[in-house]
Amino acid sequence: MTKAKLMAAISGVVALAFSAGAAWDPGEPVTTYWFGPGCPGTNKYALAMTDAWAKQLKEGGFNTAWASTPEELDIAAKYGLRAIYSVDPRTEWARIKLDDPEQKAKLAERINRVKNHPALYIYEHFDEAPADWFAELARVKEYIHELDPEHPCWFNLLPTYANHKQLGVGGKADEPQRMGFGNDRIAAYWEHVRLFCDVYQPEFITYDHYQLKKDGDSRNYFLNLGIIQQNAAAKGVPFWNGLQACTWVPGSLASPRSPRIPNVDEMRYLAHTTAAYGASGLYWYVYSRGNHTGTIAAPDGTVGEKYEGVKKINREFLAFAKALRGCILKAAYLDGIHAPGTTPCFWQSLFKISPESPYSEVKELERHADTTLATHLVSSEGRAYLMFVNCDYKKDRTIKVKVSRTAERFDPLAGTWSPVGAEFDLALIRGGGVLLRLADVVRN
Repeated sequence: MTKAKLMAAISGVVALAFSAGAAWDPGEPVTTYWFGPGCPGTNKYALAMTDAWAKQLKEGGFNTAWASTPEELDIAAKYGLRAIYSVDPRTEWARIKLDDPEQKAKLAERINRVKNHPALYIYEHFDEAPADWFAELARVKEYIHELDPEHPCWFNLLPTYANHKQLGVGGKADEPQRMGFGNDRIAAYWEHVRLFCDVYQPEFITYDHYQLKKDGDSRNYFLNLGIIQQNAAAKGVPFWNGLQACTWVPGSLASPRSPRIPNVDEMRYLAHTTAAYGASGLYWYVYSRGNHTGTIAAPDGTVGEKYEGVKKINREFLAFAKALRGCILKAAYLDGIHAPGTTPCFWQSLFKISPESPYSEVKELERHADTTLATHLVSSEGRAYLMFVNCDYKKDRTIKVKVSRTAERFDPLAGTWSPVGAEFDLALIRGGGVLLRLADVVRN
């Protein structure tokens, strides 16, 4: 395939270049995965990118794939897919030592070979490092930028439930202290993310938080979303969320707190709450991989109900993320449930929903019945957006909404807005969200 044809194949989806000191423009919002075709790895579970895989991904609403070789970049381009390129095709934990001349030379050769490829979107060069590695990884990022100033680097963060050793911050009194914070894991996590932003200086922030357990849902899912969103907003960079699509713990070994296999309704809940916080991308863990159960596709390429569900969810997420592009989250409210990092719905004046759960009856996060997330976002022009998500992923619900000014409702499939007035019913499917924008612009 000629370079001209490659360029044409991915017209309209390649991110804009950025220069030193300038913010990276991610272009179209991202739907991708980790693991799956093209992801790094040399073990029996690694899957090479092929035409069949690329075609399936494109049809499944994915616009960004992985590549570990130049040939896989060619396949991605052929199907109009942007590509995440691993700096080490063997592993996602590519801790490259720049002081080692051989490793540095190999990295330079790998970057120079692909840096002008039209399908190249970003470089992936590590996953979930402790804070004391950030400076070393920042050096690798800056060296990659010396070789290729046009493409950013991806380094994925840990979730709130990571332990102190993983975070590199805090710890028990009888353990060597790492940067203070004692045994307060959430305070340590805040510091972990702050150090990542200050030391690594990311072009965008990604993390994963796998909330859905066999015996319920972990309580810090919304807190984690909020911590990442706030740090991304402070840095003026976009963020992505890694979403649970399967389990990686064999059934006989699974404890009550092990991850469960999400169904399509639960996955919709994860994607729509991510959109409601203003994320510009998501990745599913995993698309396909051996020793994982309930994946979107089997290692032999077979797909079923979950693939069909994710196809629609991906397209809805992309539509919401495009509509909210450039908006900043002002507040996140939860009705009928108690979750760290959110506020009860009645502590605001922009909207009212009913039926409303009294604060005294707020449930723990493990129980999602009759629960609504409502987020308030504001565009750079000062227009207010509201997104309501049915966090009850087991049943459809209808809520009554009254807003302070007349509103319009977004249709994610058509990409259009239509007026709904100032008081109306919202039918919310299981785990589904509805996006509204208020009809006038208000400057504070």
